[in-house]
This record gives sequence, C-alpha cells and structure tokens, in this order.
Amino acid sequence: MLSILDLSKNKLSGNLPPGFVSPWMQEVYLSRNQLGGASSSTNYTGYWLGVLDLSHNCFTGTISYWISRLPRLSYILLNDNQFHGEVPVSFCLENSKLIDLSHNHLSGHLTSKIFTSNIINCNARVAFSKPNHDMEFVSKTLLYTYKGVPLQLISGMDFSSNNLTGNIPLQIGHLGNIKVLNLSYNKFTGPIPPTIANMSQIESLDLSHNNLSGVISLQLTELHSLSSFSVAYNNLSGKCPQKITQFSTFDENSYQGNLFLNCTLPLLTPKPPLRPTTSDDGDDDGEDGFIDMESFYASSGVSFIMVLLIIASVLYVNPYWKQAWFYYVGVTITGCYYFVVDHLPVPTRYKVWELRI
Repeated sequence: MLSILDLSKNKLSGNLPPGFVSPWMQEVYLSRNQLGGASSSTNYTGYWLGVLDLSHNCFTGTISYWISRLPRLSYILLNDNQFHGEVPVSFCLENSKLIDLSHNHLSGHLTSKIFTSNIINCNARVAFSKPNHDMEFVSKTLLYTYKGVPLQLISGMDFSSNNLTGNIPLQIGHLGNIKVLNLSYNKFTGPIPPTIANMSQIESLDLSHNNLSGVISLQLTELHSLSSFSVAYNNLSGKCPQKITQFSTFDENSYQGNLFLNCTLPLLTPKPPLRPTTSDDGDDDGEDGFIDMESFYASSGVSFIMVLLIIASVLYVNPYWKQAWFYYVGVTITGCYYFVVDHLPVPTRYKVWELRI
C-alpha cells in the first residue's frame, strides 16, 4: 500500500488528477516541477496525510476548502506558486506545524479566526517514513534544508512576499510555541501587535517591508530566544528597544528604512574627562601640566640613589676601576681649583699655596 509519493525535482507538467492522493497516503512531495492548474479542482481525501509539499510549481487559483479535509496535515508547503485570493480560514488545523505560503499572489486580510485555534501545534509529530527527504524553509533570513529529526523540531509560518493588507491580528500572539514567523514584503498596516511578546519560543521574526506604523513595543525585549529580528522599511516611530538581552545583538540593519524611528541610544556610563578639572581655590596651580610633580620627584630620587648604589658596588668589586675613579676625581678637583684661582680675586691672607699631588 503506497504511503509515500515523492516526484520532486523533475519536469512534470499539467494538472493533478482528481483523487490522486489515496486515503492511506502519508507524505506527498511534488516540489520543483512544472505542475499547474487550479488547486480547487483537485480533491484530496488523504485522512492520514501529514506532509504536503507542492512548492515551486505553477499552481493557480485559490487555496480552496480541501485543506480542511486533511485533519492530520502538519507540513503544508505551497510557496512559490501563483495562488491568489485570501488565506482561507480552513487553515485552522489542530496538527499544523509548518505553513509556507510565501511568494504567491495572496491578498486580503488575515482574519483573526485563523489564529483562534492552535494553528501551530509544536507537539504534533509526524513519523517520517523517509527520514532522509529534505524540505526547504526560510529561517533567520536564510534558506535552510531540513531533514529527519531537525525537520520535526522546526515550527513556523511564512506568509512573506504576497499582497496581504490590513492589521496584523492581535490573536497572532496565540502562536506561543512558534519558532519562525515571516510576514515581510506585504502591505500590512497598523501597529506591531504587542501580543507578539507572548511567542516565548520564537527565534526568527521578520516584519520588514510593510506599512506598519506606531512604536515598537518594549515588551518584545522579553523574547529571550530571538536570534533574528527585522522591522526594516516600515513607517515606525518612537525609540528602538533598549539594547538588552537578545536585542543587544541586533544592529541598525534591523531598523533601517523607518524615517521617524530613533535608534540613537545613550551610553550606559559617561566617558571620564581626559584631564582633571581645575579647582576654583587655586590649589592646583602647580599641576597645570600632564606630569604629577610629586611622582616625578619621588621617581627621580629613587633613580639617583639606585645609580649611586650601582657605582659604589662596581668600585667595591673591581679595584682597577676604583683606582681610575679616584684618579679622575682628583683631576676634576684640581681643575676646579685652578679655575677658581685664575678667575676669582682672592685676598692675600686667604691665598692658598699650590697643591701638588
């Protein structure tokens, strides 16, 4: 009994035949082909179907009601097609773990009913019959290929690169265990929902390239698992979150393109002055320079004493150097004596006779 259908990365074209998914099929991989046609004309009746990958094809039309007929569907990848219309409320599936609708032509509002149920169930488990099969999903602004156990650990929702409008519903905060949320490159307006702070497990949050306005909620700094964050190219204003916890790792690229957003943060501690300020009582008149005179005198005295001790030690150890030292000292004294006698007038009664050595 066929449980896995993997025809991905081929050159298949045309429409999918109605009812091609058997009731016992668990995984369907048809990505990176040239399949097309309206998805609403396809009838999926697979009760046990847990993985549906139709990404990178040419499907058109709306995402129809048949999604609600797949109660065990956990991984839904319909990205990089030509779907249009609104995101159906039937996406409220209790076992959904990964939903990728990016790079389509979806429009309209995201209704709050989509998030009223546990749309992302991180406790859902799919026993992959083919653990080595890879699945592509954008996380932390990079395209990753997941397979096996890592694929079971990822949970996320990617609605990027569509034409979705309106406010982001407050109910999006119900996705408490989601790890990846990407709503970039749409036309969302209104403020950033403060309820996003309830996503305690989120690691990647991308709301860039929209028309969001208002301030960035300070509660977002409570997202300690966040490692990738971007609200660039919106109409946000006010101040950026403080650079604490995970937000200390985000640079200006996460906020650029917001004209009225102030991300100039004050320094935590003031820089000390290069020179001490001069007191008014005049006590520091002798310290106008950069040299501490007390330290200068102390170091000079110590250096002078050290030189004398070294000279005395050398003369004591070496008799030849000691004799030469006294000879030059005597010559110096004699020269000084004759200089004084020849240039200074000395009274006769104090005249000293020539000293011969």
